[in-house]
Amino acid sequence: MPAGFDHDFVGSITRRQFVEGLVQGSAPAEARHVQTTLPPFDEEYFEWVDLFEAIRSARDKFVMIELGAGYGRWMVRAVKALERFNPMPYQLVAVEAEPTHFAWLKQHLSDNGIDPVRCELYQAAVDAKGEPVKFHVGNPSGWYGQAISRGPRPGQLQRLLFNVHALLFLGKQPNRSDKVKTTWVRAITLERILERLGRVDLIDLDVQGAELEVLAAAIDRLDLQVKRLHIGTHSPEVEQELRALLKSHRWELIRDYACLSPNKTPYGEIEFGDGVQSWINPRL
Repeated sequence: MPAGFDHDFVGSITRRQFVEGLVQGSAPAEARHVQTTLPPFDEEYFEWVDLFEAIRSARDKFVMIELGAGYGRWMVRAVKALERFNPMPYQLVAVEAEPTHFAWLKQHLSDNGIDPVRCELYQAAVDAKGEPVKFHVGNPSGWYGQAISRGPRPGQLQRLLFNVHALLFLGKQPNRSDKVKTTWVRAITLERILERLGRVDLIDLDVQGAELEVLAAAIDRLDLQVKRLHIGTHSPEVEQELRALLKSHRWELIRDYACLSPNKTPYGEIEFGDGVQSWINPRL
């Protein structure tokens, strides 16, 4: 394996520079975003579960959308797992607004031999309207909580969530996020993305508080086209409204763990920074 990379159990490789701000100095391997062993029992374990269940049930062609993609680690993991366990053609869609993360996304796909013809990459935020928005950018290797700027005190909630995540999962004081600023970026709707696609096996959604409005604006297409949702949640209010929205459209909730709290799981009690909701569409 080349120097400066980590390798995970499905075979994806990741440049350490992508997370060097999260793993200062000689941090142990378990503090990194990638592992050479099976994944630990943490909030991301359920993202692995949704990924593998989506791959197992895919037929003919695997289609995945990653919203708030960062450097695209889940879509790359999906391709590597697909190659090992259910080989078939694939199509990937990624949306990421932070400019350095977007550049790393393209690099990460290239590093892992992902066919660019099978990828649609949008340097944009995702929201309900598809109009330009103010967005937090900066501190790319030390923070992955960039989000649309809302309210009179930009960045307050995002910095709080970053600090909680660092304390809970990294066991250290977080990096200062005073390098973060806001800038105008283009936005795209999930409706527009879906209208270019057929059936979608998995949407992996981590949009830092915009999850309800993004899904609500595209709910009719979700009903028709999408088999599975993995949602990172960021407030109890949004979690409750997501349950109401998706249940009213006859989606089935298969995993539900609240954000910023300990949750009992089949693998013991786990502290969650982002919450997790996993939904399947019984029509598909």
